[in-house]
Amino acid sequence: MRPTQQGTVYLWTIAVFSLTLLGFGENLVFLLGTFALGCAAVAWFLARRNVGALTVRRELPRRATVGTAAPIAWHVRNERRGARVGLEVDDRAARGMRPASLRFEYPSVPGREEVGCSGTVVFGRRGLVDLGRGEAEVSSCFPLGLFRAARALRVAGRVLVRPREGRATALLRRRVRGRRPAEARRRRLWRGDDVIYGVREFRDGDDPRRIHWRSTARRGALVVSEWRAEQGRHVALVLGRGPGAGAAAAASFERAVSATATLWRLCGKEHMRTQLLLGGSRDPCLEDTGRGLEHGLDALAVVAAQGRRRPRGALRRLADAPGSRTVIYIASGDERGLEAELAAAAGRGGDWFVIRTHDDSLSRWVRGLER
Repeated sequence: MRPTQQGTVYLWTIAVFSLTLLGFGENLVFLLGTFALGCAAVAWFLARRNVGALTVRRELPRRATVGTAAPIAWHVRNERRGARVGLEVDDRAARGMRPASLRFEYPSVPGREEVGCSGTVVFGRRGLVDLGRGEAEVSSCFPLGLFRAARALRVAGRVLVRPREGRATALLRRRVRGRRPAEARRRRLWRGDDVIYGVREFRDGDDPRRIHWRSTARRGALVVSEWRAEQGRHVALVLGRGPGAGAAAAASFERAVSATATLWRLCGKEHMRTQLLLGGSRDPCLEDTGRGLEHGLDALAVVAAQGRRRPRGALRRLADAPGSRTVIYIASGDERGLEAELAAAAGRGGDWFVIRTHDDSLSRWVRGLER
């Protein structure tokens, strides 16, 4: 309980006026002043009672994205019969959140009912954001506005904030799809079928687009092509380590994480078999499933710039694996000897390239992440 600015002026004015007139023997005026002070005491009691017996809960999304509006809602439930009037909920949840604080107003909460208010917030950094405890309060100035009764809210919550994503350029799309556009088109038509295997007779349920018309004309019966998944051909996204300490190095690494998230979603849209290599013990894989896409974005939300990550070790493991692949290395600083390791990791007939986020070449591959 604390008096408002209006309440402070009111109380001091009545007290001084009553004591002054008491010295002159104006008893009637003194009684009126005492009555005014009694009204203030009643207002104090009612304001305190107005914020009692309330149940407050906060609703947050489990995941959010940097720079994208995320919904947030507060629900106030009145556990008593009488209505609660003029309630306000002040939420000062987390650092790096815009706006820094939110205020939800509830003109009236009827008895035994729940009223909710909603808004949006924008997170400025990725990671697991802990919204903490005791960082919000419910308050009211009802009645008369002389006192503000406030009660701290013990409400906790966590939001996994994913990195910002940019826009892939046409050049990046062509390089990700490979140097053979016809193969990329087949992959979009028949997921997982990359290499022609043979022909066979048409069966009920076969895709008409697989009909091999030349063999059909030669044999006089419908014949379809059989395809098999090409072994060892996939996309590997490798996120390099942070270049060091400092604000510029941290910003460069954050752009690298955002560029990796953009590539990861692009590969999901293209239905490509993709592996996200962060240099840890368990790296996410994308196999035409939404679960793999979500798993990779969650991993990028909490990835560290340094730590125990060994991206170059992941490249050496790729070099020992059979087959060929497209290797995309996202670097946030200068790294020596990278080209030779990438060529070995891509394998014979594979493709590789580097996206650097610490210079102006980033705009060739991804837009919207420039410095």
